[in-house]
Amino acid sequence: MLVSPNHRISLSDQQPVATAPALEAVFVGDAFADARPAAAVEARAAATALGFGNDPAMTGRPLAFASAAAFLAAFPGDDSWLSLAVQDYFAAGGQRAWVVRVEGDPARPLDAYVSQAPAAAGSLPETGVDIALQVPTAGLLVLPDLEYACLAGALPPPRVPPPPAAPPVFRPAAEFVKVPQAAAPLPVGAKPVRPYDVLTRVSTALAAQRPDMLLLFALPVGADQTLSVAQLIARAAIYLCGDAQPGPDLPSLPWVQALAPLLRDLAGGIATPSGQVAGVLADAAESDGIWRSIAGRALPLGPTPLRRIESVALDELRQIGVSALRFGAGGTLLDDDILALRDVPTNAARRAGGTRRLMGWLLRSLQAFGEQLVFENVLDDGRVELILLDLFDELFRRGALVGQQVSDAVTITRRHPAPNTVEFDVAVNAAVAVETIRLRFADGSLTSSYAVAA
Repeated sequence: MLVSPNHRISLSDQQPVATAPALEAVFVGDAFADARPAAAVEARAAATALGFGNDPAMTGRPLAFASAAAFLAAFPGDDSWLSLAVQDYFAAGGQRAWVVRVEGDPARPLDAYVSQAPAAAGSLPETGVDIALQVPTAGLLVLPDLEYACLAGALPPPRVPPPPAAPPVFRPAAEFVKVPQAAAPLPVGAKPVRPYDVLTRVSTALAAQRPDMLLLFALPVGADQTLSVAQLIARAAIYLCGDAQPGPDLPSLPWVQALAPLLRDLAGGIATPSGQVAGVLADAAESDGIWRSIAGRALPLGPTPLRRIESVALDELRQIGVSALRFGAGGTLLDDDILALRDVPTNAARRAGGTRRLMGWLLRSLQAFGEQLVFENVLDDGRVELILLDLFDELFRRGALVGQQVSDAVTITRRHPAPNTVEFDVAVNAAVAVETIRLRFADGSLTSSYAVAA
């Protein structure tokens, strides 16, 4: 770079590089097959303008958006929970959202999102979640329309109005008309889906393919205002654990952050908090660090919890691994930033959402770093250790790690398992939990892989 003495003119051979957002979210939802006719015409015109004339719903591919306006330009007239969640995400501070739209059998909506069995090796991803997991920079997965489908089975039966008073005359008993019991209403276009089925299927996919990602999922808690506090806690446990009885032997979902209750938006309708929470997490990752907890931080758009949850219920929800939303002085607050792990001694240190997000970011960053090193063939000149030390030194100075010095928080061990291969074990003390990342860079086969050891 050449700079004039008074620094008014400079010539540079490098252009400034825009940094990628620290935390990106990928949303998976239904293509609006039942859109209003006018909206469908607008969507088809928008798809043609974007080069998707043969697929007006633009399904089966990850689409990146940098603003809510760009999303609405691509999908005008869409008022689904997917659209509202994406708009909430940007309004809350998110910078980049990926959207994958799916079309499936209305009788089996979950199958369009994630398959029941793992895909064969080498096959192209077909379901929405499998496609979403191909986005290498995404750290959050949000399924708003599946949350909407789960709401179908949680709404209470509608109250049947009492019949009008009969006139005071004698009538045969055969003329009496029995009022039938009304079934629970289904939201328009949705089929009942069990939250437990969603969480277990998606968790299995995340564990196998993307252990660096987290699923944000709003449980349909609060929709039934007739439930007592004890019934509400039991219902939330069933959503997380299926039909098993709550206890220490229940399965945990370390890749899930379960949110409850649902929200009531400014128009009075039921809404999901997932988009707003994802946006707040993305905003906090840019300003404070991806490891920072957002517990106690108010949601910015002014919604209120669909139901007030008492202090005792908040504590019990926390114990079963639910991040509860509550009323606070500044608005609606996230009571605790935790994962869907039971509050038992073996898991208490690993249920912090900030720690898992930090480890996910490290896995994504180191994976990209390893792939770059493999192709540049610079594994054996000592620069790898220096770059890793600089990375963790910066995290230590920003408060992501604990200890008197960086060596107290990070231990990097280099191994030489095979020719043209370098392997590192990195033990990280992230203030709350200690985890190990294993990196394997092999320039002979041009592969890079990692594993997380609890």
